Amino acid sequence: MNMIRLIAWREYMENVKTKGFWAGILIFPIIFTAVYFLQTTLSNATPTRYYILVDQSGEYTEAVETAIEREHQRRILGEFVSYLIENRKESNLDLTAAEQTNPADQLIDGADADEVAALEQWLDSGGLNFALTIARPALKEEIPPFEQPSRQFISAELPEGIDSSATPEEIAQALRPYLSGDRKLIVDSQPSDLFALILIPDNVNEDVSRPGVIPQPAGRPTGIQYWARNLTDSRLPDAIISSINSEIRNREYMDLGVDNQVVRNVQRTRMPISQLDPTAAIGEEEVSVADTFQQLAPIGFVYLMFVSLMQSVQYLLSNTIEEKSNRIIEVLLASVTAGELMMGKLLGIGLSGLTTIAVWLLSFFLFITLYQSSQTELIGQILDVILGSELIPWFVFYYFAGYALYSGVFLAIGSLCNTLKEAQAMMMPMIMIQVIPLAMMVFVVRDPNNTIVRIMSWFPLFTPYLMMNRAAADPPLIDLVGTTIVLLLSIVFVLWLSGKVFRMGVLRTGQPPRLIELLRMIHQGN
Repeated sequence: MNMIRLIAWREYMENVKTKGFWAGILIFPIIFTAVYFLQTTLSNATPTRYYILVDQSGEYTEAVETAIEREHQRRILGEFVSYLIENRKESNLDLTAAEQTNPADQLIDGADADEVAALEQWLDSGGLNFALTIARPALKEEIPPFEQPSRQFISAELPEGIDSSATPEEIAQALRPYLSGDRKLIVDSQPSDLFALILIPDNVNEDVSRPGVIPQPAGRPTGIQYWARNLTDSRLPDAIISSINSEIRNREYMDLGVDNQVVRNVQRTRMPISQLDPTAAIGEEEVSVADTFQQLAPIGFVYLMFVSLMQSVQYLLSNTIEEKSNRIIEVLLASVTAGELMMGKLLGIGLSGLTTIAVWLLSFFLFITLYQSSQTELIGQILDVILGSELIPWFVFYYFAGYALYSGVFLAIGSLCNTLKEAQAMMMPMIMIQVIPLAMMVFVVRDPNNTIVRIMSWFPLFTPYLMMNRAAADPPLIDLVGTTIVLLLSIVFVLWLSGKVFRMGVLRTGQPPRLIELLRMIHQGN
């Protein structure tokens, strides 16, 4: 036992001292931090985009301008909600929707529940000025003022020499150099790029699609023409077509003698829903946001387990191959048995995996502590909920069980190979096996006790991932006990078999054995 402990410590220190180990550990929090700040930076760095509107019908100019203004107000609403989350006096995940009584929380809840309805209420009530007035009592003292986002879409005039009464084809052709970036618009004496052309022909109403009427192929662009080189940013065309469709429907309502305001009020009418947990204590049945996070937390644990396990077993694999190729393993076997060497390697690399997880968690806490914002506050609350839940013991058990199972297999593979290239070819099937339960994450969370999921949970290689994913859903006792017994027996068998392969493979040279040859070696070893 003392030799196993010494080997484990040696393996642990050999890994911890390497630059690759710390690079692998730090790359995750670095990427997380970079993505976090990049999202904020990119969302605020979108330049002002100029568009030209040519409405030859004379019917939809106001609708388009309204659509663009609504898009701007939608951005203001979104950023103002983030401002409220960051600066409100109280933020408690344990509160239910019914307990959120102050106007700030009601606005946040409304925006999350129905963005369209929230925007309508925002506009009808007076927008930002009204929201600031009602939310001020719920805000902290001495906070920075809210800064409105700049407008992303601004109308520009047609360049000189282009007639708005020309045919749509002629207008589009004349503006092609501007749309392609070959020529610049002059806006406020400054050269600017033309982002989009919104062209509404005079006969556009002939293309309106109605239920029961099959449109005939026209052999030309139909409806509103949206010219833009950017094919990925759909905010502007979506806002325009939504507003114009709304305008068309309002006219239909008027023709039918229906009050538009009545229709709008009906469309904004919604029924609240209270989510209740039948397993909770009497009087505490209403589901909070914290309860929801607890149900979704297993997904994060599963991905953390996968990344950590893959990192650990890869270290185990590469170290074994390196020591074998350098003949170091022969020196070690002169002092210890193959079984002691194998167990020492498993323990040492396992400890390095725990170190990885500890550093990741510490980096998250440091990030949350050092950088305070609405998002980090939410992340901190989520971590508090998760760490205070019953999921931690499940994660510890399935992490060690998964590590013991997969590390035994990868260690056996490493003992049979002389190069990483050979090992990569042999380990690919094991990697693909782990991908299967990962691909099922969302499905398992939605229906954790599905018959297919329950059956697959009994397969030992899937058990750590699937049962961890089902942990928050109170799986049947037979699944808990049965899969645990099968998993533990599989670990014992895999470690026993891996030990036999390891003893025969560490001193083996040449090409890795074929499956039939490997089975013959194991049989002869008995």
